[in-house]
Amino acid sequence: MFLYLVRHGQSVWNAENRHQGWQNVPLSPLGELQAQRIAQRLSNMQFDYRYTSPILRCYDTAATIVKVQGLEPETALEVDENIKEGRISARREGRHHKELFSDWTGEEKRLFREDYSFKFEDGESVKGVIERTLAFFERVASLSEEPLPNEQEEELETRPKPTPKTALVVAHLLNIQILTLYALNSLDAIQRRQDNIDRLAIGNCSLTVIETNLKGKTPFFRVHTVSDVSHLAGLKSPELPAAQG
Repeated sequence: MFLYLVRHGQSVWNAENRHQGWQNVPLSPLGELQAQRIAQRLSNMQFDYRYTSPILRCYDTAATIVKVQGLEPETALEVDENIKEGRISARREGRHHKELFSDWTGEEKRLFREDYSFKFEDGESVKGVIERTLAFFERVASLSEEPLPNEQEEELETRPKPTPKTALVVAHLLNIQILTLYALNSLDAIQRRQDNIDRLAIGNCSLTVIETNLKGKTPFFRVHTVSDVSHLAGLKSPELPAAQG
């Protein structure tokens, strides 16, 4: 199974440096161009499965990809709640990042940096996001056609090798960071200190490819590329028309 992980295109609030959480913020003009670029890159991919977060910036990115492939988003895409963005705090969504921590106590700031189980009453912990993201991964990876653990070596030698399945997954920064670290057997870095996750940069509309087989004798993972943005080379934010009056 090959997972093609795509982070959504730049949203309006990405451009304004505002905290988004679960808010349905549309793609910015640059984000729309980014989505078109990744769609062109993946235009010849015949995905067996296609998943997206329900949040608008992901759904619109995924819709752009499947439309270029001649498919209808309503029937081609499977929306999965488990790959929604992490929600730090509902009432803080929409704040500029400079203001996001303005009403946090010193202890809350410390816990947020260090403890991945910390959460506000109107939010969720990174631990919770990890659990639901990995639940999604286990479900998708189980759809692969690789050999089952109880098959004998001699049976495998005579059996035709199956064609690996492929899955498109359009999700958020945190989900893709979690899946990449999981494939690298490095999630314990977040357990030791939550802000370690920020060491892994995942750009808007970047492509991360993970190969996995959970049906062999031992789980197999291989990370082929992380946050590849070569398809975005030379892309600039379009000029907005001058205000009238």
